[in-house]
Amino acid sequence: MVLFAASCFFYMYFIPKYILCLFFLILVDFFMAKKIHDQQNERKKKLLLLVSIVSNFGLLFYFKYLNFFIENANLVLLPIFNKEIGLSKEILPIGLSFHTFQSVSYIVDVYKRKIKPETHLGIYSTYVLFFPQMVAGPIERFSTLGAELKKTAKFSGHLLVKGLPLILTGFFYKMVIADNCGEYVNHTYTNIDSQNSYNVLIAVFLFSIQIYSDFFGYSLIAQGSARLFGIQLIDNFAFPFFSENIVSFWRKWHMSLTNWFRDYVYIPLGGNKKSHLRHYINILIVFALSGLWHGAGFNFIVWGLLHAVAYLAVTLFFIKHPIKIPVALKYLFTFALVSFIFVFFRNGKLSDSTIILSKIVSGNTHLLFKPISVFLLMNIGFVFVLELFARKYGNYTSFLENKNEFKKVLLYCYLFFGILTFSGIDNLPFIYFQF
Repeated sequence: MVLFAASCFFYMYFIPKYILCLFFLILVDFFMAKKIHDQQNERKKKLLLLVSIVSNFGLLFYFKYLNFFIENANLVLLPIFNKEIGLSKEILPIGLSFHTFQSVSYIVDVYKRKIKPETHLGIYSTYVLFFPQMVAGPIERFSTLGAELKKTAKFSGHLLVKGLPLILTGFFYKMVIADNCGEYVNHTYTNIDSQNSYNVLIAVFLFSIQIYSDFFGYSLIAQGSARLFGIQLIDNFAFPFFSENIVSFWRKWHMSLTNWFRDYVYIPLGGNKKSHLRHYINILIVFALSGLWHGAGFNFIVWGLLHAVAYLAVTLFFIKHPIKIPVALKYLFTFALVSFIFVFFRNGKLSDSTIILSKIVSGNTHLLFKPISVFLLMNIGFVFVLELFARKYGNYTSFLENKNEFKKVLLYCYLFFGILTFSGIDNLPFIYFQF
């Protein structure tokens, strides 16, 4: 009950009335799951499942995608009828995409009889609302987070030792790395006409580091905050920039979303069990939907499709016919590829993305060059070395637990010192809050 009340307060701090939307979805899914479990008629079970899914995605469509469809419909209607449909003025409830996917995974798992429906409304409500991960993931399954919520946990110093180091590390990623990269990226993109080509190229690479540090930093803070309550969240990242190709990258980046699409879209479509053509089409569908999940815009769809093309290219050619090149070069190529595709993620319009790319290839080096801060480079290097060691343990939790006390103290002192000394000037919001 404490976690439920805290989660409600946390969510209502943004826009209080939107808590009613989540209460609505919680009640629909809670009672529909029971009815689905008790129903013997397969046709009626599917109908109940459809009601739940439509309720979840209907709300998401209204808040996130309605204006996108209205804007494109107006392009057709305005020339013909000389009238256009008015846009909705509603603001997207924070983290609604994460809530939707988490709720849908629960109802589908009950339908497939992978789990039994929860009989305690408070536990299910807290599963949907759990505040450490409610606004930006990871996307949890009820089989894992639900079990964690049912455990009896008492506050102790041991929980602090488990949670605070993850929170501290997450704040370092966010405030020292992501926010400082963001200042450079935002300045460059805002003043694109007056930018040296090298500045734009650097900004493209820094945005990849920014969005990773921003999202991974949040994930660490979420994990650490949950640990304070004796609850363990799943890992959402596995050091993705140490990836030899784009296939490996997507096994390590935003893993909870990747696994969701695998289990609830890719496999139901047939996965790789059907013809080769159908397999490739399934991959294209999954990445296109992944792009659309991130935002209502053609730029996000293009971002997803470009990843699909790169993914298929690696699957068809490079995995079957591997090229012997140093692993470090593979890491660099994957990072560069992901960074250029991220151009379409960063910009709101396709036209803006093409301007960025054309600015790079123009080779205009006559304008003023803006160097990167030495302190930012130093801290990026520090995080790189840190990840180089941490990835051998699989995640930061295991890495920190296996360090001796002296090394831990040194690490924590620098992280704390870095946050106090090198944090970005602008208080930039977490990037994934908009999804």
